[in-house]
Amino acid sequence: MPRVEIRLLKTHEEYRACERLQMEVWGTLGAGSEVLSVTQKYSGVVLGALLGGEVVGFLYAFLARRQGELIHWSHMMAVEPRHRDKGLGFRMKLAHRQFALAQGIKSICWTFDPLQSRNAALNLARLGARVEEYVADCYGQFPSVIEKGLPSDRFVVDWRIASARVARRLRHGPPPVKGRRLPRVNETQVRSGGFLENRRIHLNLSDARLLVEVPTNTDAMRRKALPLARRWRMEARRIFQHYGKAGYRVVDFLPPSPGSAGCCFYLLGRWSQEAA
Repeated sequence: MPRVEIRLLKTHEEYRACERLQMEVWGTLGAGSEVLSVTQKYSGVVLGALLGGEVVGFLYAFLARRQGELIHWSHMMAVEPRHRDKGLGFRMKLAHRQFALAQGIKSICWTFDPLQSRNAALNLARLGARVEEYVADCYGQFPSVIEKGLPSDRFVVDWRIASARVARRLRHGPPPVKGRRLPRVNETQVRSGGFLENRRIHLNLSDARLLVEVPTNTDAMRRKALPLARRWRMEARRIFQHYGKAGYRVVDFLPPSPGSAGCCFYLLGRWSQEAA
């Protein structure tokens, strides 16, 4: 198998390959080759994962200002479906971190869908990014084949790439999971068809740390059980907005494991206790 190369993209042909990837992954074009080329020239980053010279993944970030600080806003990252689960997204994020640090950038921010467990595992558990806010219908209705017409709710994350916390997470990986028996905000069950549903939601908990379970197969649910996926969107919004107002933040993500019977959870903690 040819070696995968992670590097800055250079040619118009490579930028047009990113257009193809956008259409394949989302079914719509969000950033054309001209925008990608200009971004690369003027302090943004357009990285590619190339296999045998072919672009099979890309990352697009532009220079921005957030809360008075100059940052990179990582707007898009996509990998061809046949090349997923090979660590390409992780490698592109690490390369982006190095380029941003070399430019004097200390923070990279982006959004992701709270119900996409694969993205949560990468962003929070592996990279050590922190959730800053929950934005309901962040992008409005847009024609992504992934969204299936659902409201585009998103977490906004801040990856403090120069911090000791992120350096520890990248060096040592996620800390040992000790919280599988913590109080659960939502009690769930598997319904016919193999999809998870909320049986009961508790909005009156006050423990220092809480767990919120989310499905592991959101894309399949949207294809085969769209009404249930719509319920999950609105119930997750209710949970995260309620506990956010109650002083909690998302502090980590616990991916599926043998000890969790294949389930995955967000870990919530109080802001005052989780500020580091």
